[in-house]
Amino acid sequence: MSKHIIYLGMLLWMAISLTACHNGPKEIDAAIVNIPVSAEGETDNSKMPVISFDKLSHDFGNLMQGEKVSYTYHFTNTGKSPLVISSVVPSCGCTVAQFTKTPVMPGDKGDVSINFNTETKHGMISSGVTVQANTYPSETRLTFTAIVETK
Repeated sequence: MSKHIIYLGMLLWMAISLTACHNGPKEIDAAIVNIPVSAEGETDNSKMPVISFDKLSHDFGNLMQGEKVSYTYHFTNTGKSPLVISSVVPSCGCTVAQFTKTPVMPGDKGDVSINFNTETKHGMISSGVTVQANTYPSETRLTFTAIVETK
């Protein structure tokens, strides 16, 4: 029960945050981020958005220290309601992420792009980003690996 309360609180915060900002490409209707929940607290997954990535991981291979590389993860909303990504959180300061900020309608596609800076890295690297969205579960982990060789 407390998990559902926390989940609904996060969604309320996300809805307020997204509708309060008017500089974005499009105002988001609060109904878009509505998560169907029964009176008993059960989530009706059949009506929710589903984020389906083409790949959940990427291998950059061998890189030289100081290189900056990018990769884009592509996804489709295979669910039955609009999908909204609230944030993409990198696991370290060496990674910056950009993502589709407008609602992704059922059947439509979106992207999560990462930029990885190897300046302070060496050896085998395994890192990633956590995508937070109005899906169930609310988080999807995208990972990447590389072997960073020193100069």
